[in-house]
Amino acid sequence: MTDDAPPLRTWVFPILASLAIVLSFLYYSYSNNGPYAKTVALSNKNLESALIENTRDTSALSIVIFGSSLTEHALVDPRALEDSIYKLTNRKAKVLRVALNYLTPTVAQDIDFFDYIVKYPPNYLFVENFSFNLTHGDTTALTPDPINMALLNVRNIIRNAIGEPAHDNYYVKWYTFDGKPQPDDIYYTHEFDSVMFKKLLHSKSSVRKMWQNNVINTAFDALAKNNTRVVLLDIPLNKLFPHNFMDQQTASELNKLLTVYKTQYHVDYWRFPYVMDNSFFTDGAHLNSKGGMQYQKWFVSEIASKKCYEATH
Repeated sequence: MTDDAPPLRTWVFPILASLAIVLSFLYYSYSNNGPYAKTVALSNKNLESALIENTRDTSALSIVIFGSSLTEHALVDPRALEDSIYKLTNRKAKVLRVALNYLTPTVAQDIDFFDYIVKYPPNYLFVENFSFNLTHGDTTALTPDPINMALLNVRNIIRNAIGEPAHDNYYVKWYTFDGKPQPDDIYYTHEFDSVMFKKLLHSKSSVRKMWQNNVINTAFDALAKNNTRVVLLDIPLNKLFPHNFMDQQTASELNKLLTVYKTQYHVDYWRFPYVMDNSFFTDGAHLNSKGGMQYQKWFVSEIASKKCYEATH
């Protein structure tokens, strides 16, 4: 004896209900009232205000630094940078650091960073080389930011409702700049994430093609016409890692790309010259306060030695 198959209408409702939930969530993720749209709008507003403030005082050297969490850990205190630049150059400086977790060229375009930087050009723009000229890992596996933001928002609504602490929202860095780690952060405590370090031992990078950075290249061209000097900034890794997780062929490809940037767009590349062990890092890639202090000292000395402080529009 066999059981009869359930009527078709038995399955229709749960299928339609599931489809409705998925479509509603996607609408919430991508609509103008969703967390992504609101975050981008706030980012645009605050970024424009920050750049206006950065370039307001024409007697000061205006410096914008753009990168990922690697840059945040390397140059953790913009106000300390301003003081150090003044001590070495006797020139006032205004430093704006925009550091976003998991930064990619796509994220930079999402927040219209290069549109605004062209509209309000500083004397100097430092761009993290690792996030813009190299691809690290499988980026196709990343969840789109609108989906990620919506999921995070829904999770935190539920957690708040049941009395649980909310998950950390690193997207606030899309609209808050120059923030520093909290005192209990591993940046200051010098705890070492050995699990992440072991994962990074197997990391590899590939070089982006020139055409993949068309939006960025157009901005570099416009900035050069506005007398903004653009520098691709090298961020150090643990000495056990190959430079930027590159093999010999990848390193050769990057050198060729950097040569093109130098000759066609007048973009310089500053490579960090020192070797660092684990005592300078939180995980082998992100610097701790000890490593950050050494990097900041090198960065400011480069500005002084290259007489960047003489730059004016």
